[in-house]
Amino acid sequence: MFWLNQKTSGFTLIELVIVMTIMIILLGISMFPYGYYMQRSYTERAGDWLGQEWILAHKAVRGGIEFDPIVGKHARILFVFEKWTSEIQSYLLSGSILPNLSSLPTDPNVIVKYKKFIMENGVEIVGFTGSLFGSPNRVGYIISPPYAEWVFYTGSTESYLTWSIIILGYPGATWWGGRTREVLLRPYLK
Repeated sequence: MFWLNQKTSGFTLIELVIVMTIMIILLGISMFPYGYYMQRSYTERAGDWLGQEWILAHKAVRGGIEFDPIVGKHARILFVFEKWTSEIQSYLLSGSILPNLSSLPTDPNVIVKYKKFIMENGVEIVGFTGSLFGSPNRVGYIISPPYAEWVFYTGSTESYLTWSIIILGYPGATWWGGRTREVLLRPYLK
C-alpha cells in the first residue's frame, strides 16, 4: 500500500478560518476611509455644480435673454437655499416685487417660472456663514438686471446682505472634519 504512506500537504480548517478572518479585518479597515472620501467627493461635486448654475444664471441675466413674453428681456432670478435639505429652488421673477421667503407668492405676475434642483448622493445645505445675523434657515439670493447685480436676503426687504457663504455637506458634518464644502457665491462677472 504505497499510497497510504504518502503525506498530503494543504491547509487545515483552522488555518483557513484564521486567514479569512485576517482578510475580512483588512478589508474592513480599508473600506472605512472609502466612505469618508466618497462623501468628500460628492460634496465637492455638488459645490462645483452649484457654482456652474450660479454662473449660468448671472450670464443669462446680464445677457438680457428673453425668458418669457410676460417678463421681457430683463427678468430677475431668485435662488432659495434652505438648511437641512438637498433641494435648491430657483424662481424667475417679473417686476420689482421681492417675495418673502417665508411664504413665496404664487402670483403669476410675480413668479413666472419655477425650477427645483436636487443635489445628489445625500449632500445637503448644512449652514450659512458670512454677514448673516443669527442663524437663518432660509436664504434668498436674487440676481437683478441689467448688470447681474446681486444681493442675499433672509426673508424680507429689511435684511439685505452683501455676501454670504453656503456650506454644503452631510448631516452632522463639521467644517473641520473635511466633509463640507464652503461655496462663496459671487457675481463672477464684472
